[in-house]
Amino acid sequence: MNQLENLQARIKYSRLYKTEKVERLYFKFGQNNIDITTSAWFEVVNDNLTVFVRVENVRSADLRDRIREAEYKAEIEKQFYELINNCELERKKTPLNERLRDDIIPVYENNSLRHQVDALRFCCSMKVSALYADTGTGKSKIAIDLAISRYEAGQINKVLVFLPVSTKKNFQAQIDLWGKECPQIVWKLIGHESMGSSERSVFEALNFVDNETQIIIDESHLIKTPTAKRSKRIKMVCEKTSYKLVMTGTPVTDNVHNLYMQYAVLSQLIIGVRDWKKFEEKYLVMGGTFGDEIIGYKNIEHLMGLLEPYTYQITKEECLSLPAKQFLSHTCNMNALQREYYYEEKQLLLEKIQSDYFSVTDIFQSFTCMQQICCGYCRRGNEREYIGTNKFSLMHNIPVDEQVIFFCKYIFETELIVEHFGRDKCAVFTGENPLERDAELADFVSGTKQYFVATMQSGGTGLNGLQEVCRRIVFFSNSFSYFHRKQSVGRIDRQGQKSEMFIHDFCTEANIDDKIMRNLRRKGNLADEIKKLMLDKTKLKKYVDSL
Repeated sequence: MNQLENLQARIKYSRLYKTEKVERLYFKFGQNNIDITTSAWFEVVNDNLTVFVRVENVRSADLRDRIREAEYKAEIEKQFYELINNCELERKKTPLNERLRDDIIPVYENNSLRHQVDALRFCCSMKVSALYADTGTGKSKIAIDLAISRYEAGQINKVLVFLPVSTKKNFQAQIDLWGKECPQIVWKLIGHESMGSSERSVFEALNFVDNETQIIIDESHLIKTPTAKRSKRIKMVCEKTSYKLVMTGTPVTDNVHNLYMQYAVLSQLIIGVRDWKKFEEKYLVMGGTFGDEIIGYKNIEHLMGLLEPYTYQITKEECLSLPAKQFLSHTCNMNALQREYYYEEKQLLLEKIQSDYFSVTDIFQSFTCMQQICCGYCRRGNEREYIGTNKFSLMHNIPVDEQVIFFCKYIFETELIVEHFGRDKCAVFTGENPLERDAELADFVSGTKQYFVATMQSGGTGLNGLQEVCRRIVFFSNSFSYFHRKQSVGRIDRQGQKSEMFIHDFCTEANIDDKIMRNLRRKGNLADEIKKLMLDKTKLKKYVDSL
């Protein structure tokens, strides 16, 4: 006997409404007359026995009496507290992965690739799942097919997608392409950034989602921080429905602690800890000057075992046959002013280390400053001083007569590149032109503009179509993290690419550039390397001295 059948045996005149995939227990409660109709029922939502009340009032503006609904719901929860609690205790004797199991028929078109069908079958077998698929493997189609499958099974009638603002148009195009056979589904797209900055977006999401909604979180690594406002708000919205999918090409950008929030939005019970503090105590080793830095990990095999039933991974190597990639590095000298400022910053960092009053943040601020000097500018207080760069002398190493993508770490560099080639030849995609970016991208894809100039943060994630017109990327500067580089290369290294690809790195003679490239070749994160060095001051000093 399941929990609703258990409740039915205890509530007089209750009736069980059951279809193939939806189960509700209706019972008598509240006012019913010629003007007012009250419906009350129990349903399992987000793995919790939940009370629902709907009061229809012909005298209300929208035919709903929401004040009375809230009053009735509170009264039911109070009166039925012991009964609900007893049923929940009995139900939770069943393992979580069995309670979250699903079994709907996957709906897909004949043009779906084998790996997409396999992933869809997995997602259809669980109410919640994490789809970790490399860039270019078609995870958007899998998510759209999942929504259609749930609609056909009678589970949902609408879908809310959280995603980067810069990719909304691209995802909508995927919906128009793959979802056209099921126009009855209502779709709503909200940017991750909007959930952190806009109260209106939060209210829209909360009002949109109900127990018949599928939530999709695209590029879920962007909600990895448990203390971030956007992460907490998205989690709050996710608690209103049972059906959730997170997906990204790079679930871990630093280490396994990045996984906590991605699974917490699926279900707080998966990892089995109440909050981030408990996760920290169970799985992280903390240290550093103030004891607030992650310096190690523990119980990792246990954690991976908890996550495994809800996780499906796709790699390019397993499912796609893509052309080869060539990686080419080009180096130029620094000018005299760059050398002077670079040496000054290095000496300041060495002095901080010698004084013992320094942190990981201090080191990365200095590293960032040294890299900016290599890129051609530095900051003096609030002023930005252009000190020149010889990187443009490296342009003869690339065929500038074909379409080329330029990725930069800093907006200042994009301005230099646009000035070099001319604005009429450059499609600009940065955080400073959000309203024009879609048109700029379209100009590059159509061939109207020859160069796509973007920051990795804005243009390196979620964009599709570049692979069909371009085979060459130039990293004018690089991120400290392999994650950003992998995402950026994925703009052309994806399904639809027909030509051999060329990845160019423009570097200077400065050892900071050499350290960054060595780290990226190891597919590492410079932050992890520095945190290890922080444990041994002598090694750290030697490392900085070698820059």
